[in-house]
Amino acid sequence: ATPPAAEVTGSTTQPAATEAKAQVSAEPVQAATNVGDLPPTLGTAGMRKAALDGDARAVYELASRAADGPAASRDPKLALRLFERAAVAGLAPAQFRLGNMFEKGIGTARDLSLARVWYTRAAERGNAKAMHNLAVLHAEGVSGKPDYATATEWFRRAAEFGVRDSQYNLAVLLGRGLGAPTDLAQSYLWFAVAAGQGDEDAGRKRDEVGQRLSPSDLAAAKAEAAAWRPRTAASGANDVIPPAKGWDEAPTAAVKPAKPARS
Repeated sequence: ATPPAAEVTGSTTQPAATEAKAQVSAEPVQAATNVGDLPPTLGTAGMRKAALDGDARAVYELASRAADGPAASRDPKLALRLFERAAVAGLAPAQFRLGNMFEKGIGTARDLSLARVWYTRAAERGNAKAMHNLAVLHAEGVSGKPDYATATEWFRRAAEFGVRDSQYNLAVLLGRGLGAPTDLAQSYLWFAVAAGQGDEDAGRKRDEVGQRLSPSDLAAAKAEAAAWRPRTAASGANDVIPPAKGWDEAPTAAVKPAKPARS
């Protein structure tokens, strides 16, 4: 028995919003190359210069503006090209966005195989939303048939970082014994955690699962849910942090030479 498609929450289109800033991705980001021509109206002069100089963060910011700016100024093909250059350099949020464009067919033909490749690279660098979307692809059969074991593993990783939809989906799979042995206590836990983040449907399913647990198991699951806290996400893998002084740093005023002292 497989869960109805509507019961597994689908992939998301936006990168994770993480509060943690202390950690960084373990793998360094390389210089972005072959950025190509940039429209003079895209971003700021400083941002364009940084992108052409190889700063993958600037390339990502320009790609985001081409993808998410006002409707009249959006250029999906340009966004795809720029996200690809930043993704090749190793910037995990760009890898996530590139995978999403291939999954949705934005700026290019839909290609789930390429979506999986880029989601995997971003997920392995610690991007929580890429973990979720990668799990969705496996649950929906990106390889030809559903791979619930792989989906469960990636949903679990994203759930531990606080991704609510992954918490819900993990609870569904654990409750049905898909991808892992049936574990009603863990299903209750993840439904409860998702409900604590505002998912009303998760709250109803939590209570349904709770009715199937023994009093002692239910008490233990409630205690575990109450004590649960998300893991600290790697900010370099989930957020693109601009330079502290911005992309267009104001020029420093020239220091006037001191007047010679009178004799």
